[in-house]
Amino acid sequence: MKKLAVLNLVLVLSLMLGAVAFAAEDIQAAAYDYFSGGTKNITADVVYDNLNDGDDTNNPYIVSVRKQEDYEQAHIPTAVWMDAKTLFTADNLAKLPTDKQIVVYCYTGQTASQVVSALRMLGYDAYNMLFGFGAWNADAPTSKTFDQATMGNDYATESGPVAETMIVHDLPTPLADTIQGAADAYFSGGTKNISPADLYDNLNDGDTSNDPFLLSVRSAEDFEKGHIPGAINIAPGELFIQTNLQRLPADKQIVVYCYTGQTGSQVTSALRMLGYDAYNMLWGMQAWTMDQDVVAKMYDATKHSFGYAYEGTAAETPTEEETPEATPEATPEATPEATPETMPQTGGVPFPVEGILLGLGTLTVAAGAYLRRRKAA
Repeated sequence: MKKLAVLNLVLVLSLMLGAVAFAAEDIQAAAYDYFSGGTKNITADVVYDNLNDGDDTNNPYIVSVRKQEDYEQAHIPTAVWMDAKTLFTADNLAKLPTDKQIVVYCYTGQTASQVVSALRMLGYDAYNMLFGFGAWNADAPTSKTFDQATMGNDYATESGPVAETMIVHDLPTPLADTIQGAADAYFSGGTKNISPADLYDNLNDGDTSNDPFLLSVRSAEDFEKGHIPGAINIAPGELFIQTNLQRLPADKQIVVYCYTGQTGSQVTSALRMLGYDAYNMLWGMQAWTMDQDVVAKMYDATKHSFGYAYEGTAAETPTEEETPEATPEATPEATPEATPETMPQTGGVPFPVEGILLGLGTLTVAAGAYLRRRKAA
């Protein structure tokens, strides 16, 4: 009987370890499937044209993840408000359509980007609206935009390729055993970002033991033009294979940066779900240096902000030409609580650990009873 109990314990522990490995592979595979096809973004003018093309059947489902009070003052017509911290609960995910495009926006694209990568890993047809509500209307109340003249820095950069010391690290334990569980575990605590100033102060505080691991996800060409000293470069489409993930330390902070913070944010949330202590550097390389050759790509209000009409308590009454008519289905105030929809299918299947453990317990009881009968006989 003791031997049987020991055997059962070994089996239980093996299955628990197997569940962890399965979760890592499941989340990693979903991240690779998404990022290998390129991050999904959409510009404000494309969203506006879609809403105003006279065909309501192709309108996207628009989600604002800005503060609720800011949403109430001003938001894109037909947009609904959701809190990024609670969006990934099963109940809230079930409110999202599985059969149409979803456009997510925030202030400048940092938070919405993190939300979109997780939604994509779950199988939703989600897009980040580049540069956030500031791209829709930079002059609207509660709008925020990046201004390099006042928010940028002129920190040092290095140029050329980097000779990386190749160290193979162990993979961390993911935040949960399903993609949805890992997303909820991460977002419920708030998205993780770091300002360029805080990063610079850390790198220059005289204590190298607390320096983060720096990951650039810009193009190799732009990385060689200039990068944060000490950074390595891995393309997002190649990052989520095991050999590249093992280049990242699981026991220290990782700071991810791109051009404007959109791609860096998307990578950060996926790394977080996998268990890495990752942070997005806010606004990307455009906020680190003033060297335009190094910056390469940046937010430009004259090109990326459109001054479209908005709804909310701060909005003037829009004309019919300025904004599409809100339909009852898309207007949050007029929509009753919707019946939850089925979540989309992803590449992974939840690992039924509880059921297997219950089955093993039943087998143990049955085997014990059988052995007692044999002994009595």
